[in-house]
Amino acid sequence: MKIRIVLLFLAIVFGVAAVIGVMIYLNNVRSSIEEEGETVSVIVVSGDIAAETKVSDMVSAKMVETKQIPRKFVVENALATLEGYEDYVAKIAITKGEQLTAGKLGRIEEIRISFTVPENFIAVSIPYNEIKGVSNLIKVGDEVNVIGTFQPGKDDLVLFNKDMVTQMLLQMKEDESGSETVTEGGVPSSDFLTMDDILDESNYLVYPVTKILLWNIEVLYIGSMKATATDIEEGNSGSTSGSSSKDKEETKTVTLALTPEQAETLVFTEELGSVWLALVPAGGIDEEETTGRTYLNIID
Repeated sequence: MKIRIVLLFLAIVFGVAAVIGVMIYLNNVRSSIEEEGETVSVIVVSGDIAAETKVSDMVSAKMVETKQIPRKFVVENALATLEGYEDYVAKIAITKGEQLTAGKLGRIEEIRISFTVPENFIAVSIPYNEIKGVSNLIKVGDEVNVIGTFQPGKDDLVLFNKDMVTQMLLQMKEDESGSETVTEGGVPSSDFLTMDDILDESNYLVYPVTKILLWNIEVLYIGSMKATATDIEEGNSGSTSGSSSKDKEETKTVTLALTPEQAETLVFTEELGSVWLALVPAGGIDEEETTGRTYLNIID
């Protein structure tokens, strides 16, 4: 009789323990499901954002939006609001679909002074694109050669040949003396100058001409910004009131470390010619004097 009572008591105890265990398990499962299903507000990028794009422009152009994301998928330091970040810009290019984090934003002055200009050098920025910038393969710290192409103005004489210059010099001589010296064939004589004296390739320029102007130049910074045509004309990279982001074009820039003389060469070429950048191997390339290329020597 006692044994039956003991067995019954144990059965009741085990039954209660089993029920409690099941209840605990179900509660844990419920909590896990609820936690996984819990969502939080996160700022998500709805369109590709270029580096140095202002947060205010992101908002006005609807390049960011607030979404509800399951908590377990939220990245560290993801932003739920852009309040207080209105004057910030994107430090780097941000791809559509990314969550916007505090680390991807910064003040423009902090970004643009993030590099150090070497002693006795100055930093000069020029615009560039994927074609003239080696398909975006150039990175900060790389070295490049600067290649310049100069085109003649519409009123410039593209090419002087020796006969043309001879005739010009003889005409000048005739105008000075008031008489004409001729040969038996009726061709003006050049007894006062030899043909080689009249024109030597080292003493004249032929246009167009392409030549490597600067060697092994360090890249300090690569950036981009969006500006309206009015901004570009006025030299202002900021936004213009009344201009929508759709009217703005992205301008990419590369900043180089140059000596003052090199800076003059670069700016002159950028203003009056066309600049290309050539990526050189790590450690640079031996500098050598090149003749440049024109219509006269492009095909040897």
